[in-house]
Amino acid sequence: MYSVELVESAQKDFNRLDKEDQKRVVAVLERISVRPYSFVLRLSGSRAFRVRVGKFRVILDILDENNKIVVLKIGNRESIYLP
Repeated sequence: MYSVELVESAQKDFNRLDKEDQKRVVAVLERISVRPYSFVLRLSGSRAFRVRVGKFRVILDILDENNKIVVLKIGNRESIYLP
């Protein structure tokens, strides 16, 4: 099982979500912590992955050597991929 860690900016993104969306994000992160590669898609041209949570996307990195999932960004799908 993988542990889940949010970087500071992802924690701020998470805190901006309403309570129902936060529950959905937590549920998805718990699900992928068991078998992460079954639920994520790799972003083209990057080592990061994405997972869909309704209208939101969670951008994350999977560190197999540490059994850790690092959440990099959480946001609306229209703006999450902008630099």
